[in-house]
Amino acid sequence: MPRPTIADVARSAGVSISTVSRVLSGRTEYIRDDKIARVKSAIAELSYRPSSLARSLVSKRTQTIGLLVSDVGNPYYADVIHGVEDRAVAEGYEIFLCNTNYSEGRGLAFIQSLSDKHVDGMLIMSSNMSDGWIVELSRGRVPAVIVDWQSTQALDGILGVITIDFASGIDAAAEHLVALGHRRFAHVSGPLHLATARWRRDAFLASVEARGIDPSGVAIIEGDLRTEGGRRAMAAVLELRRQPTAIFAANDLTAIGLAWAARDRGVRVPEDMSIVGLDGISLGAEISPSLTTVAIPRYEVGSLAMSMLLELQTIQGEEKVGVCRAEITTRLLLRQSTGPAAGDRE
Repeated sequence: MPRPTIADVARSAGVSISTVSRVLSGRTEYIRDDKIARVKSAIAELSYRPSSLARSLVSKRTQTIGLLVSDVGNPYYADVIHGVEDRAVAEGYEIFLCNTNYSEGRGLAFIQSLSDKHVDGMLIMSSNMSDGWIVELSRGRVPAVIVDWQSTQALDGILGVITIDFASGIDAAAEHLVALGHRRFAHVSGPLHLATARWRRDAFLASVEARGIDPSGVAIIEGDLRTEGGRRAMAAVLELRRQPTAIFAANDLTAIGLAWAARDRGVRVPEDMSIVGLDGISLGAEISPSLTTVAIPRYEVGSLAMSMLLELQTIQGEEKVGVCRAEITTRLLLRQSTGPAAGDRE
């Protein structure tokens, strides 16, 4: 059975197509009540649903948003996506979710594809974002909010920027570990071609240096931001001539992989080695020992990003000048994976 059309509704109600269109859009001030009732009755009887394509041709808006994330398998992004989606659905928007898988080229292709689909805006939450993405966003003139990006590239066409203050949370983690007597550290980073991985590494090195520890003595082991990378990193840590008593990981999945590998190799956490993660995903509270972490309010990140996109005047069809900015703070969440440095125990 063919899908009913607006012409079918008009015919059933005995009114013009334009009258049906005005009822659907809520512009009924000049339409008699009996006609409105007939149109609504015909819509219900025929189970008519307006075509989103037709609406977009009239309104010049598709009620769709593109969302780019680095890894849909990472629980961090699951919480962020929920924040975006709840806010978007409440405002009548649908989401195109794109997984870049840490690929710069894949992300660029998604941006081009989303522009071709005439999305009303984009949310960029991907660790592998590059200046080339900004150039493409500017070229497409699609309103966009980017999260966790620091660049000297001109932000033409990028209308919202949300930064995450990792430094304060990482500094609190360094303070916590030093206060526990730790002086020998390792850092398991993300892939160092990612700017975000370098920022976290540099923030940790600066924090321990501020507390009198030579940053050149911190062992840097490159991970992949996944649990398997954490497992491999623990093997590398245990081969170091100068064994660290504490490890700061670039994210929670890495830290969890480190903890699992430590257990398998007979290394006690935190008695022999303390581990700190970053993200605050719920899985960190479920493992044993539970994970001390630099926590990011993930749902709030997603909700704020979507709210910022909605508030941008451009997405409402008006002109917007300048860049909107907001900052998300992080905090140290103390759990069981950190304790006094092994050498300082009585």
